[in-house]
Amino acid sequence: MVKQFRNIHIYLSLFFLPVALMYALTGALYIFGVDEDSGASKHTYTLKATIPQGGEIEAMLEYLKANDIALPRGSEPKLDKKGYLRIGSVHYFAGIKKLGEGTYDIMVFKRSFIGDIILLHKAKGEWYFNILAVGFGIAIAILYLSGLIITLFNSKKNRFIQYVTLIVGFIVSFVLGTLSVL
Repeated sequence: MVKQFRNIHIYLSLFFLPVALMYALTGALYIFGVDEDSGASKHTYTLKATIPQGGEIEAMLEYLKANDIALPRGSEPKLDKKGYLRIGSVHYFAGIKKLGEGTYDIMVFKRSFIGDIILLHKAKGEWYFNILAVGFGIAIAILYLSGLIITLFNSKKNRFIQYVTLIVGFIVSFVLGTLSVL
């Protein structure tokens, strides 16, 4: 039984190691103030034109083509929090916003690699990475359980210290978590 848990532990940890390293890196960077917009390039342009209602995306795409600016990957237009009607992906998108009568702001935004993986950490990418992330969460639970089983069955001489360490870990996590949110 211990051998089975050891094999599960080894292969799950090897498979999910890249995801674990990504989450560790992006979590630490985010704590230190690096966010999804760090290292991104943002360009804004002013378009003076009369655009019929519902033709904003087409007008923006024509402007981007005429000025040799890369077109974002096609997607369903979405209205973002800043009022831009935008298309594209998490990595590269363009948006248009009406500023006044006949005046529009066009914004083109390209994220850095770090910004992209921070957004993956925050589940802001496509759904398929989220499946891997949920699998990673389940794997972490399995890895901890299999690690406990391996340790408790194989190392009997330090069992008291292991229990004390586990209990102290729970207490410290609970106290610091409680103090952090109150």
